[in-house]
Amino acid sequence: MKSKLLKNALAIGLAVVMSIGVAGCGAGGSSVSQPQEKVDTIHILMEAVPDTTYVQEAAEKFTEQTGVKVEIEAVNYQTMHEKIVTEMTAATSSYDVVICDHTWIGEFAEAGWVIPLDDYIESSGFDTSVYLDSVKQMMSCASDPDTTYFIPFCTYTYALLYRTDVFENEEYAAAYKEATGEDFGVPATIEEYVNVAKFLTSYTDKELYGAAMQAQRSDPITMEYTNFLFGNGGDYYDESGNIAINSPEAVQALEYYVDCVNNAAPEGSAGFGFDETLAVFSSGKAAMYIGNYWMIPQLAGTEVEGKVYLTDAPGGHSNNGGWGWGIPSNAKDKDTSWQFIEYIESFEVAKERAIKGGSPTRSDVFSDPDVLAAWPYYQDALTIISNAKALPRMPELPQILEILGRELSEAVAGSKSPQDALDTVAQEMEAMT
Repeated sequence: MKSKLLKNALAIGLAVVMSIGVAGCGAGGSSVSQPQEKVDTIHILMEAVPDTTYVQEAAEKFTEQTGVKVEIEAVNYQTMHEKIVTEMTAATSSYDVVICDHTWIGEFAEAGWVIPLDDYIESSGFDTSVYLDSVKQMMSCASDPDTTYFIPFCTYTYALLYRTDVFENEEYAAAYKEATGEDFGVPATIEEYVNVAKFLTSYTDKELYGAAMQAQRSDPITMEYTNFLFGNGGDYYDESGNIAINSPEAVQALEYYVDCVNNAAPEGSAGFGFDETLAVFSSGKAAMYIGNYWMIPQLAGTEVEGKVYLTDAPGGHSNNGGWGWGIPSNAKDKDTSWQFIEYIESFEVAKERAIKGGSPTRSDVFSDPDVLAAWPYYQDALTIISNAKALPRMPELPQILEILGRELSEAVAGSKSPQDALDTVAQEMEAMT
């Protein structure tokens, strides 16, 4: 059975999604002209990551300019969805601005938990054309692409981070050539990635692991595996909307993934999340890491500072991910909520955040000379993000990812074959559509 929502998404293609003044699919509706209770403090729930720190710093200037305080609650990703949904389904929300992961877009918009922002965009003259098309598409509601529910904030697009000193090592190059007959270099395919990672782990007797990996259930393993899936020519659904998560390409991608976790990554990687994996890579114990492109600034002061660069995830199709700003339908003072979004997404504030090492979504920030002087890798990151693939934008996506994470973990543990694990995912996806 094909998902109706997915067929809508596929029909949309790469349509530009930030158009003005179209009625939305949600029940919230715009409230630009409606009477509202004014607030002197706005509350936001965000993930505890570097970009949140930069927003907190910028919010101090917003308070100076407007007199409105901004209180940000920073929590672990795993707790965010439940906390946000609990608030948005209550009579009133404790959060005046919602920061939404792209995997929740369809769910939040379809349920009417967030308002369309088009009236605010039009009345304020806010320019949405500056955002990258791949990010605007990712942050859109697939069944209602002409309505704007979220303003892009940051991306956590994946890339292949690699140690330049490792791939310039003549000893490794000679040994790899002798062992495989192939030239030693930054891998371009998933198969090459696994082969190079396994070689380095074996050749150095695990003094240098080939790959730092985050195979913790559910979000880390699903996001990491999706890079293997896309890079190996697989997808969640095919172009006709049929479930493809258990296709031959997807199964082979999982075979590669299991091999890499168990034979090229540090022991315990099956339980590693973001923090543990970054610690491995930043301490110089791994040669490669399929991680978020914005990690390079976070490596300052570590063992690998100045030794890391990035390229597309192997196979050329990085997994795109990101966050967007929205306004809950039950927020008390939506005008002030929009005022904050407009401020935090202004060019000046977004540029300052990028220079500090944050993750921009505006093309004018990526091309700014000061930003490029601070972080030259942004020039290549722009290409990676522009070419990245996003997950299917549908309300069922959080449930699909939970199922996938469970089955991927079974495969990594060896309690299920990759084929059996993905067949189970496909069956449960079929049952929910």
